[in-house]
Amino acid sequence: MFQKTVVLNRVTTLDLGMGSERLLLAVSIASKERTTDEAIGVLDFGGACGIHFKLASLLFPESKFRWAVVETPAMVKRAKALETDSLRFFEDIKSAQPWLGDIALMNSNSALQYVDDPLRSLNELLELSPEVALWERMMLSNTQTQTDSQKSTLFDHGPGAPLPGFRNRPVVQRITRLSRAEFLSQHQAQYRLRCWAEDQKFSTYLFSRDRSKFQHKERG
Repeated sequence: MFQKTVVLNRVTTLDLGMGSERLLLAVSIASKERTTDEAIGVLDFGGACGIHFKLASLLFPESKFRWAVVETPAMVKRAKALETDSLRFFEDIKSAQPWLGDIALMNSNSALQYVDDPLRSLNELLELSPEVALWERMMLSNTQTQTDSQKSTLFDHGPGAPLPGFRNRPVVQRITRLSRAEFLSQHQAQYRLRCWAEDQKFSTYLFSRDRSKFQHKERG
């Protein structure tokens, strides 16, 4: 994934399987009320080696970002070489927040189902009150939350085509399919659903903060 991130270019950003068109929409909404000189704060939960930061930078060359990627210790260690003034890597959400400050966008692409407790991670992320929350390639359950296993290959991971010098091999991962009803209910207090997409494997949801709910609470 590190090598695939390094070679990402403007041509590969056109691969819509990466969700580039939805990230474009999410960044646009998140930056709506910011000046051109103000950095857009992004918490990227499960953002690998900064692939989404690179993608957003290519799609929005005039924008400034303050982008915090939360990843596993092994991924953070490998990705440290890619850090810049605008991009940092952290092992947990709590460590990322002081550097990041205000969060305009919470981006998570195919990550929540791989953590030990997805509901806890979901709530921890929403407690930061990002203006926009984009959940890409979610594996949800239409009934109760359930644990499953996922079989894939090494070449399935990361954007773009396989790179020379790597040998493909099977990968088996434990996943937790959070109840769809429970996932949606966690957003009701603060957010409204802007758009969503479904296919046989994945679900994608884009939320933005619902200001009318806060105004109602203040009047009450």
